[in-house]
Amino acid sequence: MASNTISDITDEFLVCQVCLEDFKQPKMLSCLHTFCQPCLEKLLATEPLGKLDCPTCRQDVPLPENGVKGLKSNFLVGKLRDILQQQPKGATSTSKAREEGVPCTACEVGNSAQFYCVVCTNYLCQTCNGTHRRLQVTKSHKVVTLQDLQSGQAAAELRARETSKCEDHRELNKFHCDTCHRVICLHCVVTAHKDHQYVEIEKAAEREGAKIKAKLATVKNTADLHEMWIQQLQLVKNVWSSEVQRTEEQIRKQVNSIIDTAKKVGNDRIAQLRAMNVAREKQMEAAMETAEMDLASARSCVQFTDNVLEYGSPAELMSVAGELAGRLDQTGEDKNTVKSELTENFVTLTLDPPAGDLEQEVAKLVSGIKQVRTPLRPPQIRQVQPNVVIGNGGASVKHVKTVGEEGSGDGQLDYLAVTAEGDIVVTDNENSRLQFLNKGGSFKKKVDLGFKPWSVAALTNGELLVTGDGHKIHVLDKQGRESRVIQVTGAAETDETTLGVAVDGLGRIIVTIGYQVLVLSPGGDVMLKFGYKGQGQQQLSSDLRVTVNSSNQIIVSDYDNHNVKVFDPAGRHLFTCGSLGSGPGQLNKPECVITDSEDKIIVADCNNWRVSVFSRNGTFIRHVLTREEHGLCGPLGLALTHDGHLVVSECTHSIIFFHGK
Repeated sequence: MASNTISDITDEFLVCQVCLEDFKQPKMLSCLHTFCQPCLEKLLATEPLGKLDCPTCRQDVPLPENGVKGLKSNFLVGKLRDILQQQPKGATSTSKAREEGVPCTACEVGNSAQFYCVVCTNYLCQTCNGTHRRLQVTKSHKVVTLQDLQSGQAAAELRARETSKCEDHRELNKFHCDTCHRVICLHCVVTAHKDHQYVEIEKAAEREGAKIKAKLATVKNTADLHEMWIQQLQLVKNVWSSEVQRTEEQIRKQVNSIIDTAKKVGNDRIAQLRAMNVAREKQMEAAMETAEMDLASARSCVQFTDNVLEYGSPAELMSVAGELAGRLDQTGEDKNTVKSELTENFVTLTLDPPAGDLEQEVAKLVSGIKQVRTPLRPPQIRQVQPNVVIGNGGASVKHVKTVGEEGSGDGQLDYLAVTAEGDIVVTDNENSRLQFLNKGGSFKKKVDLGFKPWSVAALTNGELLVTGDGHKIHVLDKQGRESRVIQVTGAAETDETTLGVAVDGLGRIIVTIGYQVLVLSPGGDVMLKFGYKGQGQQQLSSDLRVTVNSSNQIIVSDYDNHNVKVFDPAGRHLFTCGSLGSGPGQLNKPECVITDSEDKIIVADCNNWRVSVFSRNGTFIRHVLTREEHGLCGPLGLALTHDGHLVVSECTHSIIFFHGK
């Protein structure tokens, strides 16, 4: 076993996954899965083509000439079960078993066992132990007391016990046949394998063990990649769920907005209708009043005329004949002109429906769902962080050298930030360039840019990510030539530029724009964004630097909120370091933030003129650099070099090298 921890042994290795019982004649397949020989023979019998697949991983299993019987036996599983059974486990611990009395497994009397034989794995009572020691075949066996089992001493004995026995001769396998690649006993050496190349089992194990260990390291790295890949998939799954929820909320918001707008338009239409109704009712009332007056006048004229004609004398008729004829003419005039005017101005009401199907017209108002292809790239092992620890204890940090001065010449620097990936890369902001210094601080080369750079980070392949040009991240190759540009989409603050940048162990690019932190895939697609403007846990200001730790937690230094916030890989707030002030653990305008190999958080506390260190859990440790002790002046950028230097850039346009722990 590679370690002494028994907890690594699980039922997966101790129970046949076909019959779910303890192994009987365990046989190991080429894929390293183990099953009972009878179980494999039954499975093979059910295959019409005589082909065997592993019940666990479904890989094809090449069988030797003698079938399942010829597969290699797994002698280790029996030993692992014996080791596991001897460990104290709560209510089933050996101490409790001893207190309650474990029956002897070597006799049928039922006496309580007091001893345990490591070789034949029997619990022995006092009598059977005496017999066990006297018999020729068992007197050499290792026997321990139950107290030894409780203390774990038997586990070491079991690990040392050899279990591999020749299936033909039932003797220990002490040799390895290099010709047929099998472990063999002494009888096999002088019989079936006498003409083969063989070697003692210890030498063969030493030889092969070294090869296996070398390959194991590669497989462990591969396992780390699989684990990181699962983390990335889980993160994408979580982000997808958040995106679905967010999109659903946006749709509901849009629909509610459309409903509110439709209600407002409806109310406007109703108000318009009511205004039209008031005007029309006045018009109709006036028309009816006129018509009623005309009717009364006509009826009065008719009645008067009828009375004159029926009851008046000729003299009376002639005395009013002129006026009566004039009145009749006036009353009998055609009113069609007035009526026609009223008729032509009278309107009816109908609704004018929108063109096309109503549902289709409404659907046009609700945003469609668009899927943006985001390629997932399997992660690579994260580039090894400098094995440097800052901030332990009270050990001093010593000044080594200072380089740089204000200006635009080679080695002359303006406002800058620092990172270190072999070379020291300086973002010379006001001079719109990068400067490369060697680990000793000497000028190597410069790369002119068409923008004022702010921060720089390195990918595992050596490419550099540079921020400062709008919502773009410029990617430079190892020679400083631009290889591509990543356009960052979806930022809330359009006037802010990309500022802080980092790369985590999953290969994700973390960049800050304004008060937001955006997490990009290696290809540059936005996978996650978080941050709101303010001072709360999930709120940030518009001047942020960013780094990550070995757990892919996202660490943000918040300049205007005077603190450092730590988020999990999905963007959920974990804790906050610091508050405004000059006391221990307080910050004033923090600039750059980095982590050391133990995930301690190192902050450039600019306006306090010091560099502070917090634990990975956010507990303040100490001020590692100060103005009083080290003459520090407004630290802006930080970096750890591979040779153990802490590099600090100051507002005085210089870079200072410190060394110490």
